[in-house]
Formats: sequence, C-alpha cells, structure tokens
Amino acid sequence: MRLLLLVLALAVVTVPAAAGAQGAGPDPGPGMGATLCHPGDGGCAGFVGDAKRSLPKRGGARQPVVIGAAVFMLTAWEAERERRCLALAGWAESRGEGADAMAAVMWVVANRAASAAQPSLPCRVVVASGQFEPFAAEPVAPKTRQKQAKAVKARDKVHDKAHGPRDDAAGRRAEARRLLADVRRQAGVIRAGGMPSWPKPRLAPDREALRVARGLAWNLNDDEMPDPTARASLFYSPSAQAHLGRKKPDWAEARLRTASIGDHAFYRHPPARTVESETQVAQAGD
Repeated sequence: MRLLLLVLALAVVTVPAAAGAQGAGPDPGPGMGATLCHPGDGGCAGFVGDAKRSLPKRGGARQPVVIGAAVFMLTAWEAERERRCLALAGWAESRGEGADAMAAVMWVVANRAASAAQPSLPCRVVVASGQFEPFAAEPVAPKTRQKQAKAVKARDKVHDKAHGPRDDAAGRRAEARRLLADVRRQAGVIRAGGMPSWPKPRLAPDREALRVARGLAWNLNDDEMPDPTARASLFYSPSAQAHLGRKKPDWAEARLRTASIGDHAFYRHPPARTVESETQVAQAGD
C-alpha cells in the first residue's frame, strides 16, 4: 500500500524538459504542490520543505538508515547530509528530465556508495574527483573574466529587482550558470565535511524540480522506489557529450548498458564469469 501511494504521488509530478542544464521555461508544470510524502511522515515533509523544522544537531546516537539498497548507521545530522547530497546530485544532473531521471541519477550515487569494492557514503561519491561534473571544483578564471562576470551579475541583479527573473533564453542560461556556481560552492562545503545548503532557484520549474528531488531522496530505497537502472554505477548524457564536442566515453565500451532514462544512458560492470561457467563451456565444446 505504501508503494502504491508513492507511485501515485510521483506519477503526477512532472518537470518540464526545458528546466534542465540549459535553464527552465516559464511553465511550472502540473506537478506544483503535489504530495511527495506519505501521510503523517513529518520527517519527509520537513526534508522536502512542506513543513517547518529545525536542522538536526551534530552528534547523537546512530540509527540504521536505508539509502538505495544499503543500510548505513548514521546520526540524524549525517542522514540529513547524505540525503541532501543525493537530492542535489539528481537535481543538478537532470532536473529538466523529470522525476524518473532524477531518481535514476540518485540510484547511481547510492549504488556506488553501496559497492562492495569501494564502500562509501553518497556525499563522498558526488564530490569524488572527475565523477559528477556539476560538483567539480570551480575553475579559477582570469581576473579580466572575473570582472566581466561580476559586472554581468550586478546587471542581472538590478534587472531582477526591477522586473523579476528573466525567462527568455538569455535569462535561463544566466540562471543555469548561477545555479551551477551555487552547486559547486556546496560541493566545497561537502568536501569540508559540512552540511550543504539548498540552492535558491529563481524560476518556478527549477524550484519545483528541487522539491521533487528532495522527496525522491527521502524515499530512495528498493521497497519504496525500485532501482530503474538495474544497479548501474555509471551514466552519461549522449546529447550533452555531443553539444560539448565529446565522443562516447571509452569506459562505456566495456560496460553493460542497463537503461536509458531521460537524456542519460546508464551502465554497470558486466557480471563476472565464474570458473564453473567456463568449465561448462569447455566441456560443451569437447
């Protein structure tokens, strides 16, 4: 019954495709205000932002917390932090592709964290070097470019104060750059061991996508939301690669493609061949 309620809740949540890495359109979509938490789940409502609550304090007893397919022993503060990292990863990577795509990205993070070969935590996974591009360290720009960026930022701030956020193509691109810079600032907080803050999107579709991502992160486990990627641990966006003039990643050739969700292709390591299966093949050949 709980699974049915969540499926029904998520089924009505749609985020317009224009809200992705290139920015968001003016249409907030029909998912505005949709219920993302089970009735009576105050913890979820507080995490999503539908109810007021205070941030958990550091320390305290560790309790089992299910994230993805694994159980972690975490304090309330640590559980909040790991779920925030999940939500930020899904939202930053695929907020314009809908709830399914954001959940799929979160499952990749959770699968990596649960890997027997390299057990970790979601926050460590998202800020690992060379893995999730939105969380990469901010490149240091030349001083002339920094001055230009500050001038553009000041101009946009004046415009937004007088007329509200721009929802044309240029405005959406500027907003996407601003949000990317915010995510990278939070990545620095994560690397330092702190609690990441939620971004503050100016456009309605981005705000609603973040709210949906928070609900998905809270409920990310096999009972509530089975892994749609079939335990994938890698993904990439073919269209984004093409837009940047990049080829298909070399690692994709040696991996098993498990799903295509939104604008992303998902992969995992192929199952290892056992000695027994090799022996059986040899006997059949004889």
